[in-house]
Amino acid sequence: MDPGDEVADRVFLETTRRFAPPRLARTDVAMALALAQVSPGKPVADLGCGYGRHLKALVEQGHPHPIGIDRSALLLAEASAQAPAARLVRADLQALPLYADSLAAAFCFYSSMFLGSDEESRGALEECARVLRPGGALVLTTDNPLRLSPSSHFEEEVEGLGRVVEESAFDGTVDRVTKSITTDSGVRLSATFCIRYYAPPALSDLAARAGLVLRSAPLTESSPQLVALLEKP
Repeated sequence: MDPGDEVADRVFLETTRRFAPPRLARTDVAMALALAQVSPGKPVADLGCGYGRHLKALVEQGHPHPIGIDRSALLLAEASAQAPAARLVRADLQALPLYADSLAAAFCFYSSMFLGSDEESRGALEECARVLRPGGALVLTTDNPLRLSPSSHFEEEVEGLGRVVEESAFDGTVDRVTKSITTDSGVRLSATFCIRYYAPPALSDLAARAGLVLRSAPLTESSPQLVALLEKP
């Protein structure tokens, strides 16, 4: 793995688990399960599962052995502690090591499959379409692109971590976010994340090219986030 990827994974882990409380993951999962209409015990996967906060919520809400897929060994190690009953797989979302038609539902929280180019986003959706059963659902969430500012700055002193600074620049399609941590001992970690956003019309087109149908993605400027339901015909 590129050392830069390891730093990015560490920055993501240390910042997200301090700013995203467990109750938020439980709310995300309850909403996604309601949209997907998937029965407890059916095979489901969290695509880009990170350190396992949504896997833990899936277990708590009736899915005892969800599949968690992520490219990061560091994050999967954390996920194994968060959700020891989950089935964890290290893989790229564009090459899922799953059989065709094997999942009843899949979930992707906070743009996890949209961290690359438009072609890579399509590739990830195509793989999701391949592994979903006919009639299976993908629920994905992102921040609301209508509410993103062209630029923003945030910083805070976080107890036990250090000074966290976040700078972002949004061009209407891609949000380039640089996060840095400076510990109390003076160690500095920094990583840049390029997050691609799709408003519902663009997402509908992307989904269609990947073999999925966008069933629902209500969005206004007051919506806290984009929540999309896509289905495999």
